[in-house]
Amino acid sequence: EFCDSLQCFSLVHSLGGGTGSGVGTFLLPLLADHFPGTFRFVTCLLPGADDDVITSPYNTLLALDQLIDHADCVLPADNGALAHICARARG
Repeated sequence: EFCDSLQCFSLVHSLGGGTGSGVGTFLLPLLADHFPGTFRFVTCLLPGADDDVITSPYNTLLALDQLIDHADCVLPADNGALAHICARARG
């Protein structure tokens, strides 16, 4: 409300669980409606192959559909690849 030149919103959330995929994708259309000229950048964490949430494939698919419709830029990150990088860095 006190910003003279709002350029973008940056959202960071996971897509596999219910909260990240639900609340994160719920906010995108709201931001698009209230701030139509502002970019929406999303960094999302995709679930790994060994995810323990049974509904994570469905959550991811439904969330990606919303990201396609409402995000201007999506920067995906793979949870399995990030875990591999961390394990390799620890030695």
